[in-house]
Amino acid sequence: MSKIYNSLGTMSGTSFDGIDVSISKTNGEDVFENSINLYCSFDQNLKKDLKNLKDKIKNPEDVAVLSQTKEFKDLENKITLLHIDLINEAIKKSDVKLDIIGFHGITLFHDAKKKFTFQMGNANLIKEKTGIHVVKNFRQNDLDHGGQGAPLTPIFHRFILKKQNNYDAIINIGGISNITYLKNNKLFATDIGPGNCLIDSWINHFFNFPFDENGKFSSIAKPDLIIANNFIDRFNFQNNLSFDANDFSISEFRNLEKNIGAATLTFITANLILTFMNEKKINKALLSGGGRKNKTIINYLEARADNIDQLNFDGDFIESQAFAYLAVRSLLKLPLSFPETTGVSKPVSGGEIVN
Repeated sequence: MSKIYNSLGTMSGTSFDGIDVSISKTNGEDVFENSINLYCSFDQNLKKDLKNLKDKIKNPEDVAVLSQTKEFKDLENKITLLHIDLINEAIKKSDVKLDIIGFHGITLFHDAKKKFTFQMGNANLIKEKTGIHVVKNFRQNDLDHGGQGAPLTPIFHRFILKKQNNYDAIINIGGISNITYLKNNKLFATDIGPGNCLIDSWINHFFNFPFDENGKFSSIAKPDLIIANNFIDRFNFQNNLSFDANDFSISEFRNLEKNIGAATLTFITANLILTFMNEKKINKALLSGGGRKNKTIINYLEARADNIDQLNFDGDFIESQAFAYLAVRSLLKLPLSFPETTGVSKPVSGGEIVN
């Protein structure tokens, strides 16, 4: 039997809401047992600082300049120390000796065409403070081999789907919606389009709430179907897609009344998912990520999707669990991405190990 590792994965998504960490036992292949999931939320000032910094970055040159500023260094240090505190708390609660940490960091810029990705966070400091080997920079090797650098979670999603008989896909509705699906026992994956990023931005701007809890605001009015369908019609699902939250803006919807806008953006998120499922003849999916809690989205998806929590997985922590799994695969040099998941030229591993 292959060696089983105690691995901790971290994730901090594009919505800048906080940090997830998960501790699991895994061999990076067919064994995975999760034991601890913890979450640390960011305060409003930290969210604002992160968003302001991200908004300043338009190209790799901006990253090179900004990463040398005091603003960036102070913010990166704060983020890293929050990760370290949560990692140490998880270790204390689990009472296991960790072998590896999969540190994703916070994505501030990603451009597959330029083969450039940048995640904020000091992996060397995490290694120094915890004494545990850290895997960082999971996406660059995929980009270097012609991939989109995302999504990387499909190989973990495949592990979950192999345990189920009634589902042929997992859809994560985070800032961006992405999907992993099986066809003829082959693994495929791609980003679909905006998940929560447009909805969150709209709700924050017009209602002064961070997100549409339970779909409360989006259920008030009916969507503008002309505007929504014009937006949906732009998408072509023939190739692997990779999106950043900055690829989408609420500016083109600002002529809408605020309740109609909330309904329209939620309709867009749900119907992009349905359009993709119909085009690819996907029968039924499991939902993870924050969007699975939006009742308006769920109502649109009806019988085509179920909450992954129903299968004793915690849908809030699928991505941090995935990076615990990916950290071990990186350690063993097993592939993280495939031509059918990111468009990479051949199956490749990834991640850099900080020893």
